[in-house]
Amino acid sequence: MGYPSQPQDPYGRQPPPHGYNAQPPQYGYQPPTGPPPPPRRNVTLIVLLAVGIPLLLLGGCSAIVLVLADAGRDAVVTGADSPNLVLPTREPASSAQPADEPTTQPADGPSDGPSDEPTGNPPAEQSVAAIGGAITLEGMDPGLKMTVTVNRLVDPAQPASEYLKPKTGNKLVAVQVTLANAGRAVYSDSPTNGAWLIDREGQQYRSTVFDVREGPSFGGSATVNTGDTRKGMIVFEVPESMRPAKFQFGLNSGFADQKGEWSLR
Repeated sequence: MGYPSQPQDPYGRQPPPHGYNAQPPQYGYQPPTGPPPPPRRNVTLIVLLAVGIPLLLLGGCSAIVLVLADAGRDAVVTGADSPNLVLPTREPASSAQPADEPTTQPADGPSDGPSDEPTGNPPAEQSVAAIGGAITLEGMDPGLKMTVTVNRLVDPAQPASEYLKPKTGNKLVAVQVTLANAGRAVYSDSPTNGAWLIDREGQQYRSTVFDVREGPSFGGSATVNTGDTRKGMIVFEVPESMRPAKFQFGLNSGFADQKGEWSLR
């Protein structure tokens, strides 16, 4: 029994054996017939890195050694796009004076020319007086200026009322004062608020509201226009053993910087 005859290929090619169903290769595409080629290596870059890095390290070490060895000289900084700059490593001794120039010292004696230093503060206005003397005081307000005169001292003074008397062991001392407005501003204040009586031991006393028979008081407050005057008693309650030594007075109820002082001895 034989196999049936197979058809003949018109191109004269032999048909595949019986049972072989492999497809013929497609025209225009050939499958790879061997192993893939090895990847390319950048041999030039590797050589440059292998040679350049040691050269850079060697050059940096050499520069450090040269800088340390030449510490006493001038360091020269060079740039590719800028001119050379010379940086000194030591400050020049510019403060030293030449040996040939003599050093001058100021003389200890007085100078013939004028001196720029102040010779002292100008003398302040007289602010100390005796009984009967006048002192001109300035206040805190612009144009406030008063001429104050202590006329007399009454020690002891007698209370004007039988019902208002000093405490047991105390007495009244009165100072008569005249206020004259010598400025441009109107004086309106309570004169008793700016008055102090000081004894010989330095103890000071404030005024009180007593009236005395030796003269009227200011009545609490006073308003004095420019060119006008007021006169009144300022009364103090002090121990009977107290001996008045000074009287002080200031404008603006005693808050003004300038104070007048009168000796009562």
